[in-house]
Amino acid sequence: MRLLFLLFLTLLTGCATFGIRDESLELQITPMPIYRGKPAIAKINAPLEADKVVGVVETFGSPELIFRKNENAGIWYFKGTIPFSPWVNPGTYTVRVAYYKGAAKPHYTEMKVELK
Repeated sequence: MRLLFLLFLTLLTGCATFGIRDESLELQITPMPIYRGKPAIAKINAPLEADKVVGVVETFGSPELIFRKNENAGIWYFKGTIPFSPWVNPGTYTVRVAYYKGAAKPHYTEMKVELK
């Protein structure tokens, strides 16, 4: 069973395309560290003309974090709360946020966050 799971995970990892790492993207997450059960907000300076901005916490089963556009502030943002769950453990995680525009490869940035 473990071998089957590792094979499946390897296939999924091999299929992932990350796009282009973009050093001009600035991702801010507050508050830091993040606490389970308390709201946090992520902001990124992705182009306002992007089709969509999506984030993910690089851990098994992470949902997509769909960012919203705030044209007045010139940013995209996501506000949410990490629930208390036996599957979500405190630790250090990588958050990756990418923007998509047309048929071009997505541009992304990532950062480490501490979950308490």
